Parts: sequence; structure tokens; C-alpha cells
Amino acid sequence: MRRRKYYQFIVVASVLIYVYYFFGVCDYMNTKSFDKDFHYPLDVNIQPLISNVLVNKMPEHPPINVYPYKFLSNSVKCLTQERLDLFIVVKSAMGNFEQRNGIRQTYGQEKLITGKIVRILFFIGIDDQVKSPMQKRIEEEMAIFNDVIQMDFHDSYFNNTIKTMMSFRWLFDHCSNANNYLFTDDDMYISVKNLLTYVENEAPENVITRQGSKGDRDSVILHDGSQKIIFAGYVFNSSPQRFRSSKWHVSLEEYPWNQWPPYVTAGAFVVSNRAMKIFYAGSLFVKHFRFDDIYLGILAKKIGLEPTHCSKFYFYKKKYSVEGYRDVIASHGYDDPQELYKVWSEQYSL
Repeated sequence: MRRRKYYQFIVVASVLIYVYYFFGVCDYMNTKSFDKDFHYPLDVNIQPLISNVLVNKMPEHPPINVYPYKFLSNSVKCLTQERLDLFIVVKSAMGNFEQRNGIRQTYGQEKLITGKIVRILFFIGIDDQVKSPMQKRIEEEMAIFNDVIQMDFHDSYFNNTIKTMMSFRWLFDHCSNANNYLFTDDDMYISVKNLLTYVENEAPENVITRQGSKGDRDSVILHDGSQKIIFAGYVFNSSPQRFRSSKWHVSLEEYPWNQWPPYVTAGAFVVSNRAMKIFYAGSLFVKHFRFDDIYLGILAKKIGLEPTHCSKFYFYKKKYSVEGYRDVIASHGYDDPQELYKVWSEQYSL
């Protein structure tokens, strides 16, 4: 009986220890309060630093987050002085040739809306092989369409923040003349017409909260009265995933707080011209985080910018109906180009 009870004790204890660690109970118990104790490197008011970058002045603190990657291709789509109404940034994976072609045949056509100037580029990384068969196909695609910007980092899920912020860098350096920028994945349905209606007539201007007395003086440049500040999409308020087996597991060392800042799902979001520049400048002074939507949420929190929730962006695949999609700006789940074309063409013809 003693031996049996001993084995039972061992089994129960082992199960409890397994549950304790597997489900991250310890981590959940030891998280810090986001509302009371949130801070993130750099632990300074970054508004004055952003202000200096935006007017080409040397900031008081050197950047801590300059990605050491290069652009392997470029585009002439923004060389003219014309003011663009919308620039579409598509975050794409190297092998998604069909998805890119599907977009080119649907919402990626640049002359769809009369009187509006729209441009689009696809942003991708590289694989591990030099001159692989896939890379050769990419180069052929570039030669035909001239709409792919390739960067020399490994193209993987956990490098999406690099892809996003390198895209911001390219826009800041080469295409700062668009009124608005849509960032989207290559498996989204997009209505450019509905998006332009939203940013021009419906989107409220985001307010940047001043960050302290020093920022009260220096951050005025963040508020340019001639340019609307928009950062909008489907906004989430959620907590870090502590389960050890989760793809989205986050340790306390990486992020010790019990909540994320409000963030916009990365599948599709829109920023105005001023917001694009502020985000890029701010990213130089905010430590990297591997989830791109969370990183932009942290960045917005550090800037003092609260994202705007727009119910017309769907982070899931909204069930299709002709009437149900009339006001949709973005919907996830369109990795089948034929389905994208069917839905888009039916809505475009209305």
C-alpha cells in the first residue's frame, strides 16, 4: 500500500508540474501590470527624438534599432513628383507567385479608380540558397512586372517585423509622397474604393498624447495641421500567450507585462503620410519585437498614438454575399487567386 501511494503521489506530482510549466502558470502568476508598470526600451520619451529625425536633425540619443539589411531591388514608381492618393504595400512570401498574380489582376491594378493615383509594390525576403530555382523565378518576375522589392533577410514568419519595418524604411526614403499607405498580406481581399472612401471621409484623426514636459515643447512637430494622422484597422486588446507549446508563446524575459498595448492586426491596416513617417522615425528608438502587429502596437504606445478601430477590416474570412461585402475594406483568407478574382470582380462591377 505504501509503495502504491508513493507511485500515485509521483504521478500526481508529475502531472501538476507538467501542467504548471506547460500552461505557463508560473509566467501568468509573475507577470507585471501593464497599466501600472509598462515601459519598453528605450525607456525615454521618444517624441523629441522623432521630431529631430523628421527635420533631419541629430537626435540626442543614437538609434538602437537600425536593421542591418539591404534592398536587393528597387522601383521607379515614386520617382515623379505627383502626389499619390494611395500606396499599397503587400507583404508577400517568396513562393507566393500565384497570390501576387491574383492581386495584379484584381485590386492591384493601378488605374482602376478614375481620378485617383494608386501604386503597389510587393515586399519579400530571401531563402537560404544562393541563386536557388525560386530565386531565379523571382528575378524573372521582377524583370516582367518591376513591382517586387526584395530584401536580404531570411523570409520567415518570425521575420515579419523586419519585413514590415524595412517596408517603412523604403517608403520613408523613396516614396514619401502618398496621402495614405495600405499594408496588407498577400492572402487578403481588398476594396481600394472602400478604403479611399474611408480615409477621405470617415477616418477620424488620431491624437498623439504628449509625453512629459520635454515632449510638450519638442513634440509639436508631430502634429502637422496640414496632414491628417491615421492609424486604423481591426484593433485588438489582448494578453500574451504563455502556453509553452503555442506558436505565439512569449516568455517573461521577452515581455513581462500582462497585456499587450492596443494593436491593429497586421493582415491589413492603413496609415496616413504623417503617421508613416512618425512610425519609421519612432522605430529607430524602440527595441525590436518579433510579432509585427504587436511591435507596431508597442511603437504606437511609445509614440503616444492610439490606433483607431475600423469594423470594415476583417482579421478573419468574412462569409461572402454580394450585399455583405459592399462596405468591406479588407477580409482575410483569400489565398486562392481564383476565389479572390471571383469576389473582387463581382464587387467591382457593382
